[in-house]
Amino acid sequence: MSRNHWTIGIDFGTSNTAAAHTNPIKGTVEAVNLSHDRTTMSSSVYVESPDQIDVGDVAINKAETNPAGFVPAPKRVIPQQMFQVNGYDVPSSMPVAAVLSSVVQRVAREHGNEQPSELVLTHPEAWSSNEIKVLLDAAAQLGLSAATITTISEPQAAAHYYSQAKSLEPGQRIAVFDFGGGTLDIAVLQANEDETFDVIAARGDNTLGGKNFDALMRTWVDQQLEDRNPELLDYFRTKAPLQERHALEDSIRRAKELLSEASYATVVASGRGGTERFQITRGEFEELIAPALDKAEELTEVTLADAGIHSPDDLVALYLTGGSSRIPIVQERLKKFGRLATLDDPKTVVAQGAISALRPIVRGMTPQKMGAPEPAPAPGVGGTPAYLPPQANPYGGQQPAPPVAPPTPTPPPHTDLAAKRKGPSGRTIGIMVAAVVAVVAIAGISGYRYLLASSDETTQTTQAEPQTAGADATSESTSTTAADGKLDSQDAVLAKVPANIKDGTENCRVDGTTSSGNLRVRCEVKPLAEESKYFGRTSEYDKPGLSFAIDPNEARYEQHKITEGLYDDRGQENNTLGNADNTANAHITGPTTVDNEFNGRYTNTETGLMITSYDFKDMASAEEYFRSKALL
Repeated sequence: MSRNHWTIGIDFGTSNTAAAHTNPIKGTVEAVNLSHDRTTMSSSVYVESPDQIDVGDVAINKAETNPAGFVPAPKRVIPQQMFQVNGYDVPSSMPVAAVLSSVVQRVAREHGNEQPSELVLTHPEAWSSNEIKVLLDAAAQLGLSAATITTISEPQAAAHYYSQAKSLEPGQRIAVFDFGGGTLDIAVLQANEDETFDVIAARGDNTLGGKNFDALMRTWVDQQLEDRNPELLDYFRTKAPLQERHALEDSIRRAKELLSEASYATVVASGRGGTERFQITRGEFEELIAPALDKAEELTEVTLADAGIHSPDDLVALYLTGGSSRIPIVQERLKKFGRLATLDDPKTVVAQGAISALRPIVRGMTPQKMGAPEPAPAPGVGGTPAYLPPQANPYGGQQPAPPVAPPTPTPPPHTDLAAKRKGPSGRTIGIMVAAVVAVVAIAGISGYRYLLASSDETTQTTQAEPQTAGADATSESTSTTAADGKLDSQDAVLAKVPANIKDGTENCRVDGTTSSGNLRVRCEVKPLAEESKYFGRTSEYDKPGLSFAIDPNEARYEQHKITEGLYDDRGQENNTLGNADNTANAHITGPTTVDNEFNGRYTNTETGLMITSYDFKDMASAEEYFRSKALL
């Protein structure tokens, strides 16, 4: 055997893949860079032929010339066993093997190009034996000995990692909420006297993750395009080259990630020589993903109930991992279940934890020989997760059946840590914290922090209801606000809009929410009204309109963006306006490339009134409109 003994853990994800290794100099477990300065690489593959498969950024680049060979998320085709791409029938293990091979080769460079002595692969807790078999088929193509390949579920690996930062007393319980790009896994584990853990409940949904959020945002963008520029929407649906479609998808993904840090983000749709920009607020995004979050919340609640967790005090902590777990509204939804705890990088803890789980084995436990696999206990007994029967989920398909022990030869026999680490009673899966104290220096431990359930850092405070704007802002409705002070109806919003503006509009409808949860309302400009002369759009299916919202919080932020020039477009004319005391501001920019029209925004920090239109005829018309309505 090679003198250079080193271990690699790979977390093959839906969107991205991460890896960790035993550092050849320090001897510690740490994440590795897989693409330039990133600790992850895209899981995408490009199948030129069964003998030529490219991965990561190379695959994305090649897809521009031939989309038929591109597989953006190979993990999602694993349940199919076989699938068709670029005219070939390809086993699901083949693109997985390409990704795994690329990762091993990259990491091996740091170890003198010697192959690893141990490989640990992670998988969703809810995967069936058939799905794990695909992963093993892929690993078998790497040329490693079957005895060196180990598997462990993603939440179990995360638990191994987290346990190093905080030791637990026997009987204490933790839960792991693993929310990635394509899957959600939840597991509850109980500490034992011998510093091991029992998995006492686990559930998963292989169809729920960040990719769903991307799809929901894409639907939102399509709706905006249908209202503002249906020709561009049709172009994206029927004629746009892959490069432009990928650019839109990338803009959507980046906007989604930015919304975890900011109250708004912009999605850019460029094609056919034109560009449209859509601002989406955190509140609008949270409304879009609410059905998916309902499912995640329900799955968490049921899993905790399976484990007999009925109070937040029953859990030491609910550990969060996976990129989607960092979305503020996700954390807000989970607070009621217990104290939230997370580490700095949710995308690499699973790969690092997989090696930490293997460490006690490397330090003296004899690997199980694959010719004699130990029998799997009955579901729900000891360390084997308990599952309910398959059930429908809102994203199609069924919850997978409980995983069973992987088959013996073909694919090559392997070790599953969940089974291998059981004690004499067959009940425990190992965690042996004392044996891995030497690797407590894993990167990121210093960033360990608790998110107390009482914290309000990830939410925005709703302000008191603003005063109405002018004498005409009274409402004919008897109720303008909800019990929590939010404007929760179209009439409530329009009641706050000055009558000299509202009277020139018709056909109003709810058009999203502000970051504080107040509704936005869009109204068409009456074609024969006096103000119609200020607007340029004449298409019968996309009439000129104005969007109204009342939100003092967001109005102040809008003012900041206007006065700081954050809405300025270098390729267009820009004009910023304001009243004498700078409580009311407007910004105008244009013309747009496609429709030759101008965008106007207005905000009033005293009343909270915000007005937006993308349909002004020219700069002068927009300014005249704002001034004629006594807004400035």
